[in-house]
Amino acid sequence: MTFVFKLNQKKFESNESKLTGRDLLSIAQLLPVEDYELLYKVNEKGFEPIQLDEEVDLEQVGIEGFRAKPYRKLSIKVDDKQYEVDECFMTPIEIMNVAGINPDRYYLKEIRKGGVEVTYKDDLEHKIAITKNSCFISCEIEEKIECVIVNSKPKDWTKDKISFEDVVILAYGRISANPNVIYTVNYINGVPSKPEGSMLKGEVISVKNKMIFNVTETNKS
Repeated sequence: MTFVFKLNQKKFESNESKLTGRDLLSIAQLLPVEDYELLYKVNEKGFEPIQLDEEVDLEQVGIEGFRAKPYRKLSIKVDDKQYEVDECFMTPIEIMNVAGINPDRYYLKEIRKGGVEVTYKDDLEHKIAITKNSCFISCEIEEKIECVIVNSKPKDWTKDKISFEDVVILAYGRISANPNVIYTVNYINGVPSKPEGSMLKGEVISVKNKMIFNVTETNKS
């Protein structure tokens, strides 16, 4: 039988129902376990600590409510530079934001013990267990931008940025001078930091090859 529990909103599995605090942290790859405080949510008012050798029965506590936090800030390495963080789990985008790296043009690789590389190019929402030995390198996304899709039609576009006005012109060939005409621009299949959303007049966003735009023209008069 498999028992599931959540720690910092990430799911983990165990073949045993009774685990110590040490076991829970080890399964979550938060090592060394002595660097972390483990807490269990007892009610809406707060959490209680779980000691490393204290036993917890997953059949009784259910899957919710476990939280871990480092006793002190963790120092991680990104592209050979040190950064301090205070989270036990971070996504690749969150790590790149800490290091000032553009997640729309780069992806992360984690360098683990023994030189083992783990790439997160296609898994940007992955929750990575952060330890004081966490080490990452950034890699440029090699993508040639050839076109965008506007109102279901491919439109030639090779720049890595596009404005609200550019999209409207690609859709209708011009921007109406009539002040009663309003344009609405929505998009999907966008860059990693914001794969979908809407654009405002004057806004400029990053472009991904074959990014999809939907533009509508409305006359208020």
